[in-house]
Amino acid sequence: MKSPIPKYFTIKAILRSRLERESAPGDRLPSEQALCAEFKVSRITIQQALGLLEKDGLVVRHQGRGTFYCGLPYKRTETKPSQLLESLIRQQPNGFTRLLSGHTTQAPPRIAERLDLVRGSLVAEIDRVGVVDGEPIVYIRAYLPHEIGARVLQDLQALTRATLGSLLHDTYGIEVDSVVQTIGATLADPAFAEQLGVEVGAAVLEGERTYFDRQGRPVIFSDAFYRADRHRFSVTLKDWR
Repeated sequence: MKSPIPKYFTIKAILRSRLERESAPGDRLPSEQALCAEFKVSRITIQQALGLLEKDGLVVRHQGRGTFYCGLPYKRTETKPSQLLESLIRQQPNGFTRLLSGHTTQAPPRIAERLDLVRGSLVAEIDRVGVVDGEPIVYIRAYLPHEIGARVLQDLQALTRATLGSLLHDTYGIEVDSVVQTIGATLADPAFAEQLGVEVGAAVLEGERTYFDRQGRPVIFSDAFYRADRHRFSVTLKDWR
């Protein structure tokens, strides 16, 4: 089956990862001819891929000399899987959360299941973007049961100063006791690619979280999409055998 993603876009992503793993600023990339042979594509395709890398500030091309790696033009954020990136963003001197929208809607089947609701129940849907140093890091879409979410929607600006979990605790007396999270790889959807500042189809990390109160009831479900080029999850293993 032919991939719907252009070859030059895929090559750009592969080269980007390779440069971050193996190269130092100032290193010269293989020639266009060598890259054509490696990826079995035309020179135009390689030039398109290099052009995207140059646009991102990762490489510079000099006529007659070649293409050179510039290094990452930004600092990559890193958190433990158990740590809320929202909280980390707020600890950054230049970090904040931008509120995009908030409204009441019918729960899609997957959301109703996660929140233990009857299919078609009303929920509050809240969209935000986490920003560090002027660059978007994560797009977060959160859902709350209507009886809780309706109150949150009345004061959405509070979410520019607090995380959802802390807001529920401090304002409504609802304490989050546990969180279940899954992390996987996916591709940027048109629904949020622009907000994250990435191309549609770019690799992103998806983190689903379900928050439970002390009675074991789900009170928040969030779906977060992290820029894979700007963020990583870090795990320390002590019992590694």
